[in-house]
Amino acid sequence: MQARVKGKPRLDRQDWLDAALRALVEGGIAAVTMEKVAAELGVTRGSFYHHFRDRAELLGELLDYWVRDWTVAIVDDVRVLSLDPRSTLLALMRTIAHRKAAEYDVVFRAWALHDETAREVLTRVDALRVEYMTSLFLAMGFEGLEAENRARLALYYEMAQPAVFSAPTDEQKDLLLVERHRFLTAGANS
Repeated sequence: MQARVKGKPRLDRQDWLDAALRALVEGGIAAVTMEKVAAELGVTRGSFYHHFRDRAELLGELLDYWVRDWTVAIVDDVRVLSLDPRSTLLALMRTIAHRKAAEYDVVFRAWALHDETAREVLTRVDALRVEYMTSLFLAMGFEGLEAENRARLALYYEMAQPAVFSAPTDEQKDLLLVERHRFLTAGANS
């Protein structure tokens, strides 16, 4: 009987995307190279080509991953709760914080400063986020620009917090989040 040689687990596209995201967070877009990502995964650069044609395809998939997992999935996860608009907003804010989505936002925004494709994706993501958040404030009874401004204020804080403020303690995070929610929804009809 022949002994089985235990090898490394077979990697898929998601493994490469996760490693590319870690590289992006740690070193910016210049750090997302086939060599660096392969080294982090403990494989040769050649195995990269089993999953992607080239770096451009990897970067395009990384942008899609960000849209899908850090915007669309977060909104979908909150929508399925079928809460009233005020509770939905609080759940959304908590989900963003829990998933640490803002930590990824910073690096994608930095990338978009120097890359047209990333900038186009960022513009689309911002529009999706503002539209959804505005819909929540409209459903609470705020009108027009007031609803949109409240949505933008919420997004500015939720998505920029790690880049602008030092990290509060876990207890402070939740207190700040609850107070921010109270402030943003003050005066709502529903």
